Amino acid sequence: MEFRIKSIFLLPKNSEKAIRMIAFAPDKVNVITGGSEKGKSTLIAIVDYCLASSKCRIPTRKIRSFTEWFGIHISLADGQELILARREPGELIASGEMFMRHDVGLIVPQKIESNCSVTDVKKRLNNIAGLSDLSFAEDGNKVGFDSHPSFRDFTSFLFQPQYIIANQASLFYRTDSMAHRQKLISIFNYVLQAVDNSYLELKEELKLIDRKLYELNRELEKKQRGINRWLGEVRGYHMQAREFGLLSVSEVTDDWTTIDYINSLNIIPQRLNSGVAIEMPLDSITKTSNRISELTSQELNVAYELQGLKHRQELLNRLIDGNVTYRNDLLKQHGRLKTSSWFNTLLSKHVEECPFCLSKTTNGKDYIADLIKTNQEIIAKGVQLNDNSTVLKSELRKISNLVYEKVANLNIIRQELDVLRKSSEDNNKQLNTMNSIYRFVGNLEKELTSYHSFSNDTITEVEIAKLEARKQVIYKQINQDVIENKVKKAKRKITDAISFYANIFKAENHTELIQFNEKDLTLTFLSDSGRTDALYEIGSGSNYMAYHVSTILAFHEFFLTKINHPCPNFIFFDQPTQVYFPEKNDNERTEKNEDEIRVNRIFEALNKAIVRTKNNLQVIVLEHVGEYAWQGLENVIKVKRWRDDEEDNDDRALIPNSWFD
Repeated sequence: MEFRIKSIFLLPKNSEKAIRMIAFAPDKVNVITGGSEKGKSTLIAIVDYCLASSKCRIPTRKIRSFTEWFGIHISLADGQELILARREPGELIASGEMFMRHDVGLIVPQKIESNCSVTDVKKRLNNIAGLSDLSFAEDGNKVGFDSHPSFRDFTSFLFQPQYIIANQASLFYRTDSMAHRQKLISIFNYVLQAVDNSYLELKEELKLIDRKLYELNRELEKKQRGINRWLGEVRGYHMQAREFGLLSVSEVTDDWTTIDYINSLNIIPQRLNSGVAIEMPLDSITKTSNRISELTSQELNVAYELQGLKHRQELLNRLIDGNVTYRNDLLKQHGRLKTSSWFNTLLSKHVEECPFCLSKTTNGKDYIADLIKTNQEIIAKGVQLNDNSTVLKSELRKISNLVYEKVANLNIIRQELDVLRKSSEDNNKQLNTMNSIYRFVGNLEKELTSYHSFSNDTITEVEIAKLEARKQVIYKQINQDVIENKVKKAKRKITDAISFYANIFKAENHTELIQFNEKDLTLTFLSDSGRTDALYEIGSGSNYMAYHVSTILAFHEFFLTKINHPCPNFIFFDQPTQVYFPEKNDNERTEKNEDEIRVNRIFEALNKAIVRTKNNLQVIVLEHVGEYAWQGLENVIKVKRWRDDEEDNDDRALIPNSWFD
């Protein structure tokens, strides 16, 4: 992304004083050199503050006491420019008052009034970077580590302040904070462009599809339960129809489904309308009475079986709860006896004497041996309890399934009974006349129409099929194997570039296979012997600095190969030479020739980065070394020299002397 610093500016609290402005070349290594306490490091804090950071890290006293607004002037793509300014926070952690102007040919205003909030600026920065507002969270929760990528996340690649540039534990800015570290890890595939906004959109679509499928499947299950509930009723209607002689005698088997009964009942209205003589079977009433008696007996038997299963279910739950309680007690005992193994190791070094009192006795050893034996017994019991728990839970699942089946069966029996008993009561009130038969067939037609209307509604099934088909298409588009291959390819390009720059530094281990671990946000080194070392294990502040600079340059080199990558194309390095001599030494030239060569390598690597990125990268270095460090390097320029011997009295530090008058 085209996003470089044209200038950093400060508006004084005294409006009669001139604005302090520091301009930068967009395609060079810009060096601001100077002594201690001149405000060099503050430039990182100012830029970060104006990019909507949550805290103001700009030092108090002189800088904040005399400054009203801190601002940056940014060049964007297609001639667009952006001016961002933020009010000095006073006693607050950070000010929410900001100024923003986005246009072409902008000029830094001499006077600023707040026209937006920090939230507005963040939204505009996200929009400029082309970042999606969709998250990585699977459940749609857009907060925390899995929230959507933000412009603020990419500041980790923009700044290398003094406390980071030679840090053995943190490679990137802000990753010394657990929250920012985990957030960066969670979006790293996005950082590497292995996934993009379209991927997040597809993932969001998947979430919506899954939610819709959940609702539709619940609806389908409800419909299926409704159809299953018909089984008992249609059995009753079937028996009653046979009693009226509306159905020919047929053998009804136990495996008949609802559909089988419905198909059999469907012919009744047609048969009645055809004028066929209806003959009532001689034993139909007896069969109905027998069926009612049979169903009543079945209902009683199933109810007894359910009672027994319920008792077993309760017993199993109590056993499982007891098992858990006993296991927790054992874990507590095991925790108390853990030290016995340590004591045993200590005792093994004292063959003939007690390690505590050095007397010739085995009492201590015997006591510890008993503790170890007890601990081993506890462990064995714990293993047995785990096995028991697995068996008990498996049995509970079986019993629960049986309960479900029995309840479903009981409902079917009761539904059939309800129909037959209602029919029997009606028959007691009125004779089996044709009027009764016609009334029955009318009720049957109504029920059949309702059933067909219910069962033939396939909209839900069709919608589920469409959504499932769309899921398969999405899965192909977000193929994890493809994403992993993209990550591997990106990491390979980045580590190749790290090796290139590390070679310039002559850093230790630079000839080994360097790997970037995105899960830990660090580098590892694989030697020919097969040994793997992490960055923090190789030692030396100069090595840490070399790999920090190499890694940041390598990432930006990779970012610039991607069209419209959301990371800005500028970097701040704050005093990388600190590893060679302390900052309090304000001499512009070191007395050690070896360190001078190493300092030259830093600027040689930065110069190479400008060349390799075809001047599409802007680097700003805050240093105390002099021009000797970069002489002869065409892409390195001095922007400011802040020292007490500068001719311009107003350009000896970040805050001009005239502001103090």
